[in-house]
Amino acid sequence: MPEKMTDPGNPFPEFITQRLKLREFRLEDAVRLHEIWTDSLVTRYLVLDPFTEIHQTREMISILKALYPSGEGCRWVLSIPASQEVLGTCGFHSWRKEHARAEIGYEMDPRYWGLGLMSEAVLPILEYGFNEMGLNRVEAFVTVGNRESLSFLERKGFTFEGTLRQYERARGCFQDQWICSLLKVDWEKGKRT
Repeated sequence: MPEKMTDPGNPFPEFITQRLKLREFRLEDAVRLHEIWTDSLVTRYLVLDPFTEIHQTREMISILKALYPSGEGCRWVLSIPASQEVLGTCGFHSWRKEHARAEIGYEMDPRYWGLGLMSEAVLPILEYGFNEMGLNRVEAFVTVGNRESLSFLERKGFTFEGTLRQYERARGCFQDQWICSLLKVDWEKGKRT
């Protein structure tokens, strides 16, 4: 089991990929993230009510930023190193240490969809989850109908496990969710092939 995230000497883990920097949230990210989190293409399948005010975005940043020090998960801001432009976020929440599992979530500015950037971001995040957080299982819940997200997960090695009927209440109704998972053994096997 890895050290507790709140231990001194465990600074927030940052990663540099070929095109991205994955870093901790900053207060100055609010305006840019508000643009992304209020885009109808991004929010179409989210189980949260769409934000209308910047204070809602600031509150969400506080919630996501608190995941790491509280030991409940870890969420990264995805940015372009040269310009520092924020493209979205990705990471883990609902970390259940006793069961060695967590849920992964992500979203990105639609202008950057289809460029392989989220695929690039997810690789070090999954590596961190399995090797540093001690995860055995990563789960992903996808609102039924979001075939792009389901397809993305399957390309990353996730297995579609089925439909959870009326699993989430959002926007005044219950929504079905697809559940997918990636096990550490499958992750390790996929890295060797």
